[in-house]
Amino acid sequence: MTTHPNQSRRFSWPRRIGLVLAASITLALPACGESNVAGDDAAVSSPAQNSVGEEVSEIDGDLPEVTPDFSWPEASPPAGHYPVTVESCGEEVTFDEAPKRAVVNDDNMVELMFALGLTDHMAAYAAVGPRLQLAAFEDDYAAVDYLGDDYFSLEPTMGANPDFVFSGWNYGFDAEGINPEGLNQLGVKSYALNESCRRIDDTLEPASIEEWYGDVRNIADVFGVPERAEALIAHWDQRLAQVEARIPADAEPVRVFSYGFGDDAPGGGLGLTIVPELYRRAGAVNVFEDLLEMWGTVSWESFIESRPDVIVVTDYGSGQTGEEKIKFLKSVKGNEVVPAVADDRFLVLPQEAVNPGIRIVDGIEELAAMLYPDAFEDVVDTDGFGLAPTND
Repeated sequence: MTTHPNQSRRFSWPRRIGLVLAASITLALPACGESNVAGDDAAVSSPAQNSVGEEVSEIDGDLPEVTPDFSWPEASPPAGHYPVTVESCGEEVTFDEAPKRAVVNDDNMVELMFALGLTDHMAAYAAVGPRLQLAAFEDDYAAVDYLGDDYFSLEPTMGANPDFVFSGWNYGFDAEGINPEGLNQLGVKSYALNESCRRIDDTLEPASIEEWYGDVRNIADVFGVPERAEALIAHWDQRLAQVEARIPADAEPVRVFSYGFGDDAPGGGLGLTIVPELYRRAGAVNVFEDLLEMWGTVSWESFIESRPDVIVVTDYGSGQTGEEKIKFLKSVKGNEVVPAVADDRFLVLPQEAVNPGIRIVDGIEELAAMLYPDAFEDVVDTDGFGLAPTND
């Protein structure tokens, strides 16, 4: 697995087929592992709003339940669904039918495909860390050909005879290797993770959860399962609302540093990544959120001067473990004056919980529970809260 850090304002909002959600969660979807307390007659009042308060269409009917293993009822594209056009880093891509042989690169994109029930549409995947894989996807990983731990390269990718490639800039796409333009010349359509568009256009505003929801909807639309995207988003929004409700209203945001890599200089998620919003949702603030870059480094002096109270350490699933990174941070001379180091306040999260992906809400819950233990003590270690079980 490549352990280099991964890392538009404009993105596509595909046709909803009347399947949307209210941020206020008038549809009561349960957390994974809980029963559907809303019952079969659950409905959403009109007009609905998305998570940034924009008015959207009504839901025509009940959404499928989100289960711990992401199993779904049989589905077929809604009548008249195709052709579907989505935007990928500002470029329109049109699909006349669902791809049948997708090649997918990196953990967070692979997990989205599995979570949407699209394993049967995949020909191969690449660059998945062997550590910290979700237990729910054990059978999915085994069912699809693996191209190796490193980011994919052109020859083996084309050897899988793909009709679609899902990746991102610095998540496998690069100017000299595999990229959307080159794939298009080979007759293969592609989609790039929205957050990664900042790697080719750093004028875009910071990444957001709402933008990630756009990715979820776009991929679900491409494959003709829009109701699954809306079910996942409603499920995540309900959990986010529960976190927000528990954080004390008068709480001062806790200062947090994102550390993922770097010996000569500490590196992690900076201001253009999704990390600052994840921290805000957990009642924290990224100490370098004003540094409008993607995943990058700061000096040790700047790190010490920022005086974070907590350090969130990224485990990439291969290479150094999170605990090994913590040991390193403690060994660096001068770091002992940093409050997080002095007080041993570290939290290890998998990269899938700090890059746009299906585990970001897991990470928000874990961080919020660490920062505000009294407010979350009754839900910590309960099913459906925090990090999902892995195979490690």
